[in-house]
Amino acid sequence: MIVETLVLHASDFIAWVDASGVQGGARRPVPAQNLRIRLDNPPSDLELVHKTAGTILWRKVPAELRRVIDGAASPADLAVPMEADEPLYAVAGEVLDPAGHFLPRRFALSAGRRAEHALRLFRSPLGTRFGRAGGLTGRTTLEDGSPVPWALLALRVTPPLATPFDFVAQSDAHGEFRLSLERLPALTKDAPATTYPGVLTVRAAADGTDPDALPAARVRGTGSGNAAFKTQITVDIAPGRIATLASPGRDALVLQFS
Repeated sequence: MIVETLVLHASDFIAWVDASGVQGGARRPVPAQNLRIRLDNPPSDLELVHKTAGTILWRKVPAELRRVIDGAASPADLAVPMEADEPLYAVAGEVLDPAGHFLPRRFALSAGRRAEHALRLFRSPLGTRFGRAGGLTGRTTLEDGSPVPWALLALRVTPPLATPFDFVAQSDAHGEFRLSLERLPALTKDAPATTYPGVLTVRAAADGTDPDALPAARVRGTGSGNAAFKTQITVDIAPGRIATLASPGRDALVLQFS
């Protein structure tokens, strides 16, 4: 016999998602228990509960978020009551991976509507592994050679007679990155070329610790002066190899803030 049932309604839910490498397909969760989360001035009653699928935001107010039901709870008892609506509140902070497999990031969101927020995390060079499809390594810098940290690289590769593959990587605090080409198909024996055409775009800023807020940057391609910097550049991708991605004639990928 069930004497009473405690019904708890979360304020919101944060899903931490591995967004590195090939895009599309099933969501790849990052276990919240492996992360360290620091919040800036959170509500005093806010509690974080970490689960494998993400982080639950619990609050003590409004009181309707926590109810005690006499006996067994019915489906109507489990529904969120209208009285549980709360004013939107800001949740901002930083998430870190103590193991160093994922890069740290800033984040900011509006909570209070029992919504799910999917926040992207990107693998560090340490946490990136190359398989049979190979990958790209490199550094993001400015023209003077100073590193550009936290730059977000998006690469679209189009194999012949196939739909494009999209890949994403982020550079670390030193501007270094590794981009895995996992799932990129191998060249066939009768392939007309030894490489696939690719298009690279980059997002970066002088203070770019939130990857969701980075503006577009310009990448040095061929040419001289400012005319050499493009919103996108073409690259040749050789599947199955590990190559260095750099601007023409340079040892790094040279960026210019827009």
